[in-house]
Amino acid sequence: MTIGISTDWPNLIPLKRVNKHLGNHMSWPTPQNSKNRVRTAGKRVAKVMSEHNGLLQWGLFISEDEYDVLENWRTAHGAVLNTAQAWLRGLEKDQVPIVGQRLKRLNTIIDKLATGRARDLSTMNDIAGVRLIFRSEQELWTFREKMSASRAKHLLTHEVGRFDYINRPKSTGYRGLHDVFERRVKNVPGQSPWDGLKFEVQLRTAVQHAWATAVEVYDSVQSVRFKFGASQSASYNQFLFISEVFARFHEGRNSCLPDLSDQDLFTKIEALESETGMIALFRSLSIAQSHTTLKENSILQRTHEGKLVVYTFRNFMEAIRAISEIEARDETADAVLVGAKSPQHIREAFRNYFDDTSDFIQLFDDAELQARAQTVVGLLNKNK
Repeated sequence: MTIGISTDWPNLIPLKRVNKHLGNHMSWPTPQNSKNRVRTAGKRVAKVMSEHNGLLQWGLFISEDEYDVLENWRTAHGAVLNTAQAWLRGLEKDQVPIVGQRLKRLNTIIDKLATGRARDLSTMNDIAGVRLIFRSEQELWTFREKMSASRAKHLLTHEVGRFDYINRPKSTGYRGLHDVFERRVKNVPGQSPWDGLKFEVQLRTAVQHAWATAVEVYDSVQSVRFKFGASQSASYNQFLFISEVFARFHEGRNSCLPDLSDQDLFTKIEALESETGMIALFRSLSIAQSHTTLKENSILQRTHEGKLVVYTFRNFMEAIRAISEIEARDETADAVLVGAKSPQHIREAFRNYFDDTSDFIQLFDDAELQARAQTVVGLLNKNK
């Protein structure tokens, strides 16, 4: 992958269709439609995607008005995201975790609606997402306690631990802790136009993040949809075994395959590798090494030619108002709006956008060395 920087912001080609929903350029976009109207737009998008085999063309298969409703709802979450990341950063003054925020990509929102993974656009809980990465589980759980004890008014929308995928890993091998909140900034809800909009907080250790990043990179490179559990390929099983390996050897716990022995895990991984070449693929990926072009608020654009272009902005609000235009460009294959305290934190929190699986490979190699050492020690003890 190559990486470049765009120098033409804010001189992007004005597009009436993608600008209409933004309103005053000096303020955060606000929701302009009722939740019922947003819900209807989401259902219409899902219906068109189903009827046209996943092809969605605004103005042809579906009215551009539906686009404006969807995009206004998405960009209105920018203010929510800004509030959420400021709250979370303020909770930790000593051992600060890596914190990154992102606005969900338009094509991902549409895909979730079309596949039924989200049935209601008005209640989709991860349009605004903040990801925190910790060096250890202890740091993660300590921070989660600070979230619970916080005086912030944000409302947890579910029982505590409902999305605890550390103690109850997903069947896909995914591990992490998720919480969903409704934005509240005052005691009385409804006093702000963004009150009631949801945001998701993802807490992961560095080990869990390395595995999840590798899944997303592989999903992107091979289009196997492993991330969403839609594949039962050999690579799917290989990721399951590696999830168990990472949990055991690096965090002293189990993942989704607790009954397999260490030897069985590595034997199965090796057998599958001869079929998939997945680990070899990760070793060969060309990582977009430079992050000097990044700033705290950036849009990462993948072009159809495979180039990664970085657009940088003075503030998050400015980036919110640019994402629609960049997504609409003919050369754009994908684009995502991200933010963090520093350019390096963007790289760490969103490694998948840079095809960076280096931590995954290092963790796997370390676990393999530990397993071999244990085998040697076992043989020596047996022969005493």
